[in-house]
Amino acid sequence: MFIGQIGLFNNSARTTILRLNNNQSQIVRRLQTSVVQQKRDTVTLNSGFTKEQDKTGIYKPNVNQMKALNNITYTQLAPDERLKAEILPASERSSYTENDALMNEYMKQYRIEGRFEGDTFVRDSNEPVKLILPDQVSTFDLESFRHKLNENELTSDIDWCGVKEDFWNMGVGFDNVERLEMKADYLASRYTVLKDRIQNEFVGDKQITEMEKLESIYTLAKNEMASAFANSIGGFYEDLGQTGASADMKASILTMVDEKAARYEDYIAKISAYANPNTSDDRWLNRNDGYIAAQLRENAAEILSKAEIRTDIQAPYSAEELSFAGVYAKTLSAQINDSDHVWDVEQDDRALGQYLAQQSENIQKKMDNFKVGDKMSKMINNAFETFAIKFMDSLDQSIDKNKTTVNKNQWMQGLIRTEHIDRDSVYRAFYNALANL
Repeated sequence: MFIGQIGLFNNSARTTILRLNNNQSQIVRRLQTSVVQQKRDTVTLNSGFTKEQDKTGIYKPNVNQMKALNNITYTQLAPDERLKAEILPASERSSYTENDALMNEYMKQYRIEGRFEGDTFVRDSNEPVKLILPDQVSTFDLESFRHKLNENELTSDIDWCGVKEDFWNMGVGFDNVERLEMKADYLASRYTVLKDRIQNEFVGDKQITEMEKLESIYTLAKNEMASAFANSIGGFYEDLGQTGASADMKASILTMVDEKAARYEDYIAKISAYANPNTSDDRWLNRNDGYIAAQLRENAAEILSKAEIRTDIQAPYSAEELSFAGVYAKTLSAQINDSDHVWDVEQDDRALGQYLAQQSENIQKKMDNFKVGDKMSKMINNAFETFAIKFMDSLDQSIDKNKTTVNKNQWMQGLIRTEHIDRDSVYRAFYNALANL
């Protein structure tokens, strides 16, 4: 019995030793696998299939989970042209044709008119609202509507609701600064046509009331344009140290629009048939002031471009200078806000100085070509000096991000730049390059 117990003990000991050896081997393999997996990317898959592993413990998909797709078919669709269309306010559209005017009149049937009383919108009608898009209007319906307009024509009443809608979004900023003069011409021509219509079709108190409405709407739209430009473009130059830029630009915008309106008035005073409809049947077009104004802009463009500026209207900047300053501000602002993609900080700082010098030289040439006046030229030159500082500040911010990255990943030390821009080196290269340009 005792001997048997010794035998059992010996068998148990051997079994225990074997198990320990096996456990040790498993631990070693797991440690090896852990080391391997630390150097591998990991992927997490959500699937109803059971995950299989190879001998190293790494996930291995089975044949039912990953299969090559054969005989793939597809159909290439042309993009919908409507998705390419840019939604622009009336003041930024390049043209306004008879068809545009007809569609505009047609869509007025479905216009929701009303007013705000506090925070509540109160409709002027109790009729059910019907929504329709221009693309849903058939050619037949549009032509039928045209015949009705020619039979009944349009009433003598001015569609003030339509005028307010067309004068919506008259502001000019970084996103549409290239359309500054287009918007100013639109506003001035619409004002001139409506003023001419009021003076010729109304008398007495009615004429006075209609002119008051026109002046109020025109002044609001004009101030919106001037204020938006002054706050965005003018504000940008103010941030670059050009005190008074906003006020000067606002005053110049207001004067510019009034000057354009005065030119259009001079033009229609000399040419009474300044915008006759192309077809005698479409008599309703005579009362569509949007279309008449578009014709006025088109017919008067060449003559007004050669007209002398009226000496009784003075402003700090001309229309051309305002457009120039706006586009240039947009260029500088984009560089500051996206400096990472404008300049590679890994380059030599002397190259940055040369780059800035070339910019400075280019703007001088452009100002000469555009005949920019002394006041505007001085402002832009002074602004460029501050721009260069802000541009380098922006680059330094990118370098600060590099520092943070290196602190978290020491192995990147020396691979990306962590020292700020050497401004002395930049300025020396800047002035040396200007001297040789």
